[in-house]
Amino acid sequence: MTLRTTAIIAGALGLLMMIAGLIAQGMRPEHSVVTQATLDTPVVVLAPEVLALPELQRLAVTADGGVEAHAGRPVDAVAWLGEHSATYITGYESWDILTTRTASRITADVESPSPSASAEPTASAEPSPSASPSPSPDEAGADAPEEVYDYGSGDLWRQNWAGVDRVSVAVSAVPPGEYFVVNSVDGSNLGAIEISAERQVNDAWISPLTWIGAALTALGLLAVLSALVDLRPLQERVESWTTKRSRIATGEDVKPGSRRERRLAGSTLPDVDLDENDEKDHKDQSDEKDDKDEKGGQS
Repeated sequence: MTLRTTAIIAGALGLLMMIAGLIAQGMRPEHSVVTQATLDTPVVVLAPEVLALPELQRLAVTADGGVEAHAGRPVDAVAWLGEHSATYITGYESWDILTTRTASRITADVESPSPSASAEPTASAEPSPSASPSPSPDEAGADAPEEVYDYGSGDLWRQNWAGVDRVSVAVSAVPPGEYFVVNSVDGSNLGAIEISAERQVNDAWISPLTWIGAALTALGLLAVLSALVDLRPLQERVESWTTKRSRIATGEDVKPGSRRERRLAGSTLPDVDLDENDEKDHKDQSDEKDDKDEKGGQS
């Protein structure tokens, strides 16, 4: 398998990796999510075990009018909630749906007796004075204070927050182990609750997969282009430029007597006759042997 074929195969695999990374990037869920639930009671409650979920960041409740939020000890909150209808947020069914439980408290409204009508109307002898002009309903409603529902004493709450049409509290602001209770000021049903959470998404592999796939795709594309385009003229120009640069092929532009000329001619290496050296070494060894033999005969 040639290098070009290997590069083309790697480019095809890189293209598949890049496509998979782009699809995963498009389908990746968001890290920040806001889940809503509609409320049908004037009170909403989150227990300590729900507030302890590590993903929760912020709680917000909407209503038409004033809204109050409280944090209290479980024993105090449970005793207070026993007298009011409330919606309990119990957790997540999915990241888009909250699980809830509604506890209704039925209270009987006692109507005040209406005054009994007289049997016969009595006519007054004197004309009654003209009644003073009364304000119109619009004027009276504009100046009338907002109706406040009696939820009992608020001394049992350890922390309180208030808002108009909306109240928002960070989960970290509620002490651990305490209930979080929100109620409307006028006793009407609340609108909705919004819980902001930061979920963990395993997406660390998406970016490396995409970039590695893009690099391999570029490599394969270059290999395909090299197979389609004839690069031999370019190679010939590169070789001719290299030959001219080295000045070895023609030997031109070499100054006479320069070291380059001597190196090209091989004059820098001395001529050594190996046969002559061998004969000289053999003669020296023979003379040395004769000297030893002569000294031995004299002794």
